[in-house]
Amino acid sequence: MSCVLALESDSWLRARLRAGVRAGPAHGLVECVHYACGWRDLRRLVLRFPGSPAFVDPSHPSRDGRQDVAVSLQREAPACPLISYGKAGPAGAALRFVKVLMPKVDDRLVAIGTAVVTTADYELVLALTAELRRGVRVEARTLLERVVRDTVFPCTVAALATSLGTSVRMLERRCKRWRLPGPKKLLSLARVFHVLRLSKWSGRPPGAVALALGYSAYSNYARSVRRELGCTSSAVVGRGGAAYVAERLVDSTRGSF
Repeated sequence: MSCVLALESDSWLRARLRAGVRAGPAHGLVECVHYACGWRDLRRLVLRFPGSPAFVDPSHPSRDGRQDVAVSLQREAPACPLISYGKAGPAGAALRFVKVLMPKVDDRLVAIGTAVVTTADYELVLALTAELRRGVRVEARTLLERVVRDTVFPCTVAALATSLGTSVRMLERRCKRWRLPGPKKLLSLARVFHVLRLSKWSGRPPGAVALALGYSAYSNYARSVRRELGCTSSAVVGRGGAAYVAERLVDSTRGSF
């Protein structure tokens, strides 16, 4: 069951979070929002729903030893991505947040939904990024990290080049010099990875997730899978889904795919 967890005492923030999950890019991928009444209750939910992102108000007025329980929560459940979402900002607790949203500053409904889809099953994203870093030259690491980070939603080669402060032609030359696949192939494989990562987490079919993440039609996603992986979408799922695509992406950066 795909859900979002939350530790919020402010009723306005609760309503805002519910609206963001329903109206943003997470619409249709999240079944519900579970609200915790304190840090211990949040720990219980985190262990019950591993990989589900948790929106946390660091200054939540809990009576259950907030600091100690909060730190132990992250130690016992490292797979839970925590998103700071409270009026006091992230300074109120000794926690590592993967994202910070400030109420009435950068918490548009689309931003809330985006935070959900970019952090769900975040451990899988971190594992892929770490594996890509391990197998390539130091100079190529920033490129590969940016590929994984920027492909949850559509990303063109031109946009990738601009984000790296270079041109498309120079980016293609760098990939060739570093013995990496072309940037278009890297982006395509990473996009398929994110679709299948969120498909497994949400329990929704890859086609529905692909549309939610910006593919204009399921047929475009299916063609991308066949072109880059040489088989159908269902075959990729049968071979391991996101984990299989992550393995193929890593192999491609090491010249063995």
